[in-house]
Amino acid sequence: MNYDKLIETIKIIVNEKDFYKEGLTLVYKIDPKRHKKLSEHFHYKITKNENNDYEYTEEFEIEIANIIIKFIIDDES
Repeated sequence: MNYDKLIETIKIIVNEKDFYKEGLTLVYKIDPKRHKKLSEHFHYKITKNENNDYEYTEEFEIEIANIIIKFIIDDES
């Protein structure tokens, strides 16, 4: 999973007219290394924050096209 693949997946869901999206939350369990990379990537991409005030958390979520995407660490990976 990377940023581009996630955006591609969300586009498919958003563009599918028969897919009920109200209140939809997706949860991705990903390995710790990838989790940290995505967390940092989204922090800077979405907030456009250049102050280097990024703080890593073990769980984070973002909203794209009214869909909540939650990322948690897969402890089994």
